[in-house]
Amino acid sequence: MPIRLRPHRLALLLVLVLCLPIAARADDASRRAKAAQLVELLHTERMLQQNSATIMKQVSDAADKAIGPNLTPQDKARLASFENKVSQLIDAQLDWKALGPAIIDIYAQTFTEPELDAIVAFYKTPAGIALLDKMPRINDQIEQLAHSRLVILQPQISQAFDDFRKSQAPPAPAAAPAPSASKPSASSPK
Repeated sequence: MPIRLRPHRLALLLVLVLCLPIAARADDASRRAKAAQLVELLHTERMLQQNSATIMKQVSDAADKAIGPNLTPQDKARLASFENKVSQLIDAQLDWKALGPAIIDIYAQTFTEPELDAIVAFYKTPAGIALLDKMPRINDQIEQLAHSRLVILQPQISQAFDDFRKSQAPPAPAAAPAPSASKPSASSPK
């Protein structure tokens, strides 16, 4: 039996169905705005700029080393052109315009609106501000600590790998004794 709706109920149902996507978009926009606020508090744009600068420095150092110490004016021009090209490539992939919206989306999709509210509120407290202020130094100290341990670990891993490789090598074949003329053969009479 078909369901019959009165015209005013049908109209109400249509209004509700049409308003749900608007409400969902409003919720998404609100959560996205809060995610953008969090990303700003976390200084994410500055972090991306620092990462890009680090990559650019590594590329420049490698190019300087490859081109050599005695640069001609043509070498300098080629190097400058190369560095400009690489800088544009890095910016196209890693700058804020390229990554910012996607990073905000990640936060907006990962956290609920109440979670974003609480996280943003925390980072606005004195403790949150102190954490954000001190994290770069803490991260540097952690990186230095990890590096000091890696310096110790690297030769140990190399030795373990050498030992492993040696254990995988087939044993050297034993030298076969040379046949001796003084032994009687099994087929010769006694």
